[in-house]
Amino acid sequence: MNLIGFKEMVRNEIEDHDQGVTSLSQMEREIRASLKALGAVWLGEWLSMLSRHYTAPEWECCECGELARYERSREGTLYTMLGKVSYKRAVYVCETCGHRHYPMDEALGLRPNAMSAEVERLVAQLGVHMPFAQASTLFEELTLVSVSDQSIDKATQAYGEAACELEQEQLDAAQSGQKPDVPPLRLYGSMDGGRVRTRAPKGQEQPWREVKTGAWYQARGVPPTQPDDEWTIQAHDISYYADICPAEKFGDLFWSSGVARGAEDALELIIVGDGAQWIWELVDLHFPDAIQIIDWFHACEYLMPVAKQAFDDKTQQQKWLNTTRDALWQGDLETVIKACAEHVQLDLPRKEDAAQQAVTYYMNNRHRMNYAHYRKQGYQIGSGTIESAVKQIASQRLKVSGARWNLDSARSVAKARAAYLSDQWRDLAQRCEYLSNIA
Repeated sequence: MNLIGFKEMVRNEIEDHDQGVTSLSQMEREIRASLKALGAVWLGEWLSMLSRHYTAPEWECCECGELARYERSREGTLYTMLGKVSYKRAVYVCETCGHRHYPMDEALGLRPNAMSAEVERLVAQLGVHMPFAQASTLFEELTLVSVSDQSIDKATQAYGEAACELEQEQLDAAQSGQKPDVPPLRLYGSMDGGRVRTRAPKGQEQPWREVKTGAWYQARGVPPTQPDDEWTIQAHDISYYADICPAEKFGDLFWSSGVARGAEDALELIIVGDGAQWIWELVDLHFPDAIQIIDWFHACEYLMPVAKQAFDDKTQQQKWLNTTRDALWQGDLETVIKACAEHVQLDLPRKEDAAQQAVTYYMNNRHRMNYAHYRKQGYQIGSGTIESAVKQIASQRLKVSGARWNLDSARSVAKARAAYLSDQWRDLAQRCEYLSNIA
C-alpha cells in the first residue's frame, strides 16, 4: 500500500470513530488500541508467510539427528508486545527418538504459549523495581498488554536464575586463574546487609533474613579537610552483587566478583565497611593485603551516646563530642579510646554502657581508623556507596510493606536487581532468550 492509499484508509477509519470524541487522550487511546490490533494481525500474517520456508517432507531431528517426517500444520499462540498472536507452522515427528519439533519455532526462537523474550525482558525489568501486582497494572497501562503478577514473578525469577549462572561462570573463571588484562590502579570494595522478612510455616513467626550486598567501584574527587566540609568524592563504575546465604558462601561471591574487577592485581585495593565481624573476616580470608577502612560515619556514631551518658549539660556534651571527633578525624585513636574510657560506668551492664561499647569498638578496629593518613592518600573513607546499594536492593524492593517472601524468590529478585543496577540487564536478556530457545 502506498502512502496515499494508507492515508485514505486512515481517513475512513477516522470517520467511523470521530463521533463522541471528547479529548486528545481518548484519541490517543483509540489509536494505540488500533495500532496494537493491526500489529498483531501483521505479525501473525508475517509468521504464517515465513512458515513456508520451514516445510519439507522430512526435516533433520534436533534431538538425534535422524530425519523426522512431516505430520501436519499446527496452530501456535504467542504472547507478545502486540498481545496474543496466532500462527500456523509445520510440525515434524521423529520415528527414531519420538521427538516432536517445530523447525520454524526453533529457528526464530518462538516461544508458543509463553511470553515472548521481549515481553519477559520488560516485565522482569518492572519486577525488579516494584511489587509484582503494581508491575502488572503498570505494564498494561503502558503497553495495553495484560500480564499477570504471577507471570511477572516468574519472569523476574528467571532473570535472577540467569544472574546465578553468570556468577557461577565468574567463579569458574576466577578459579581457573582468569583476570582482567589491565588491572585498576585503585579499586574499592564494600559489603553490608539489609533485612527481609521471609515466609515460615503457618503459625510460626515470620523470620527475618539478611540480604548480604556488595559493591566494587572506583571513585573520583578528594576527601574534605574538615569532617563538616562538603564531601566531593563520588563513586563510579559500580558493580553490585547480592545473596541471602551464610557469610562463608557469600565469601565466594565476594572473591570471584573481586577477581573479575581486578582486585587481586590492583595497585591499591581498599575495602570500606562498618564494624561487622563477618565483613572483615571475609576480607582477611580473600584479600588479606587490602587496605581496610572503617566508614567514618559509622565510627562517629559511637561518640554521641558516650557524650550523653557522660554529661547532662548539652553544651558539655557538644564540647566533648567536638574534641573527641577531631581526634578521631586525625587518627589519634589513643586519645579517643582514653576519652571514652574515662566515662565507663562499672555499675552498668556492658551492653548498656555506651562508653564501654565505644572503647571495645575502637580498640578492635584501631588499625582501620588512620583517617589522617587515608585522607592524605585521597582515599574514600565513607561507605555511602554500599549503604545506597543495600537501600536499593534490600529496602526499596524487598522490604516493602506487608511482603512475606519465599526465600528462593527473594534471593532471585535480589540478584536480578543487583544485575540491573550493574548494567548487566542485556546480558541476562540474551542468556534468558538463548536458554528458552534451546529448552
